[in-house]
Amino acid sequence: MAVLQQKRRDNGYLLAEWLTYIFLYGLLFSGLYMGVAGYERTLATVQVESAAREFAQDLLRTRERALAGSDMGFVELSSGRKGYWVYRRPNLVEKKRDFASARSVALQFSSIPAYIIKFSINGSPSASGLFILQHEKITSVRIQVSLQPVTGRVRVERVNL
Repeated sequence: MAVLQQKRRDNGYLLAEWLTYIFLYGLLFSGLYMGVAGYERTLATVQVESAAREFAQDLLRTRERALAGSDMGFVELSSGRKGYWVYRRPNLVEKKRDFASARSVALQFSSIPAYIIKFSINGSPSASGLFILQHEKITSVRIQVSLQPVTGRVRVERVNL
């Protein structure tokens, strides 16, 4: 009789075993999902910070040229909020940064105080304020580039929501 009962038990799983497996796999997959979501957020933060620092460097480089009096360069932001151009002279594009291109990440300016930024011979900008750059998919990732009105000082900071 004990042999017959043993055979029946080996043919299948108990309900408790099934529930245990489902619970353990659920924990495993939820941990993987949280890890992937955290990785995507970290990657988006790095991408937005990199683009904001590059934008700040381009502003500073244009300001330094104006202080040196060598050229009449300016920075123009695209009307679609998806990039900017750095002009060395009124008709000569030195650099184009397009966030909407296929190889670029999905970034956009969420706040633009002015679309054209020129610097005078003493280094003061024609426009000032906060330029906020954010990731399109993970909108909580935002970096602000502040341009001071008289001094032309540029600061890059994270925006905490």
